[in-house]
Amino acid sequence: MNKRERVYAALDGRSVDRVPFTMWRHFYYQAQTANGLAQSTLDFYRRYNLDLIVLAPGLYYMAEGWGVDVRSFSTDDMAPYIVSPRVARVSDWRHLPALEVTSSSLVREVEAVGQIRSQLGEEDAPLIVPLYSPLTTADLLCNGRIVQDVQTFSNDLRAALGMIADATSQFALACLDAGADGYMFITRLASQDKMRKRAYRDFGEQYDLQVLDRLRGAEIRILHLGIERPYFELASRYPVGVVCWETWRADPSLSVASNQFRGALMGGLNPMTFSSGSVDDIQQQIADAVEQTEGWRFVLAPSGPLPADSREEMLAAVHQTVVESQ
Repeated sequence: MNKRERVYAALDGRSVDRVPFTMWRHFYYQAQTANGLAQSTLDFYRRYNLDLIVLAPGLYYMAEGWGVDVRSFSTDDMAPYIVSPRVARVSDWRHLPALEVTSSSLVREVEAVGQIRSQLGEEDAPLIVPLYSPLTTADLLCNGRIVQDVQTFSNDLRAALGMIADATSQFALACLDAGADGYMFITRLASQDKMRKRAYRDFGEQYDLQVLDRLRGAEIRILHLGIERPYFELASRYPVGVVCWETWRADPSLSVASNQFRGALMGGLNPMTFSSGSVDDIQQQIADAVEQTEGWRFVLAPSGPLPADSREEMLAAVHQTVVESQ
């Protein structure tokens, strides 16, 4: 099977010749330009023979669309940081402007998608883009203060979340038009440790659905729950076909999740193993994940981007182990 056939067969619950796998990491310096983002993504894909390509723009790419001041470094290994928040206090949400994607910095990511697609053949891996949930983007705009702002039940915040949802939908549709095969919808707040269920339903879920309902036509629709103790039931309520979460530390386990969610599962690898573990650790994680899922409706992946100091032998071990285990 070629990469595209393998991924779609796994997501559809059909037989595969082996478990498909993916990995991704940020190249912070290169991601500052469309050319750099496209080339670093393609280089990583080809170097490690991945079955699914995950675009990895800068950490704050969505917030940059609203002009957030992000300080970057001249290296791929040092993460950028926000100099000052776009929304300094809760009352500032009323002043957040609507965002037109085509006249914002988000054009960079859309152009990168187009450049990557132009260099892929019909048998190459599918390409997906990361989408932050509206509430996750809002948290970036206020530099980590969103949980406190939610507690004010501000109508200004609700209006801002609606605008963020619209901009997120615009961006995703532009990426799909440029050649992306789907998306990974990332929420960092749908967790018992972050927000109560009712608060997330009011300020998270309804705006998530505003985005996801507009993207039902995407071929690959992944929900990424990158937090401890996630509200896993969202996977069954959202119009997605795949769920990815921190399977190595967060419930449910892969085997339990296979009975709770009708779609495909994605995960099995602890990102930190790639910088502080051993090849044996990687091999054990792969074996455990395949055993729990029986290799059915499953994409082997880390639960998030790999650390910048991931070791070469660890990265190379994934493809080798997956191929040898079949």
